Amino acid sequence: MPNATNTNLFPYAGRSFVVNYGENLVFRNTYSADGKMVITDFLAGDMKGAQMTMPFQWRALEGGDFVLSWQEGDKSTVVHIDNFAAGTTQSFYTMMNGQFYRLTGTISE
Repeated sequence: MPNATNTNLFPYAGRSFVVNYGENLVFRNTYSADGKMVITDFLAGDMKGAQMTMPFQWRALEGGDFVLSWQEGDKSTVVHIDNFAAGTTQSFYTMMNGQFYRLTGTISE
């Protein structure tokens, strides 16, 4: 259940979720208790074992969806549309070399 005590605080602050886009891209996103940072631990794929920490922004959408966005250390950009209750995720990822990816997957705690 989302944290409803502070409407300015990301409702899933302090929680971790495994995001699975297939066997080549599985990671755990942990949202800091203050709701300002996301820590990504790569669990499978080419980046397995790597970790990144980035500030992120979020907005609640209708139907339980949340749009989350951040810029990675290499300046690649990420936008997620996540529904934590339904366990669904879509991601739009632009790499610095111009490659663009659209991904659909699942989220679990």
